[in-house]
Formats: sequence, C-alpha cells, structure tokens
Amino acid sequence: MRDEHHISSLVVLHRPDAIEALKSFVDDHAALDIAAQGDSRCVMVCETDSQRAVMNLIDALEALPGVINVSLIYHHVEPHAVMDDVMVTGASPQGADA
Repeated sequence: MRDEHHISSLVVLHRPDAIEALKSFVDDHAALDIAAQGDSRCVMVCETDSQRAVMNLIDALEALPGVINVSLIYHHVEPHAVMDDVMVTGASPQGADA
C-alpha cells in the first residue's frame, strides 16, 4: 500500500427527494463531506488513502436510489508525510518583487 492521501471533489446529480439518502450516506462515511448543496445536485469533498477507495465511494453513491450521476471533478494526491507540514500563507513567491 502506498503512503498517499487522495483529495477529490465530486458533483452528484440527483432527484430532489434523494437528498436525505445522500446525507445519510455521507454521515456513515467519514471520507465524505457535502460542501455545497442545491435542489438536485451537490458538491462533495472526498479524502481517502487510495484511488480505489475514491472509486468505491463513487460506485456506492451511483447505486443510491435517486442518484442520476456522480462526476469526479478534481483528484489530487499527496504523500501522507507532507499533510502535516505547516502552510505559509500571505508570503510572496520566491523571487517576486514587492
């Protein structure tokens, strides 16, 4: 197993009456979070340890009643070792003039 952290975003297109089933599914899966929600679509953030885990969650979401489509919009992989690194914000890029 690789020592990786996978960060993905998904857009889920669904019937309006499917939102409660989606919320319940997300509540049961710590890797998922609903970032934005509309009447018939939502954006989810997915954080897992493998690409296979991302695809398994997509397959499970697609199998829920009322879900029409799940699209993988973004997928990024980082080594676990850098996930605890401190991020410096507000700094100018190296070599940039102020």
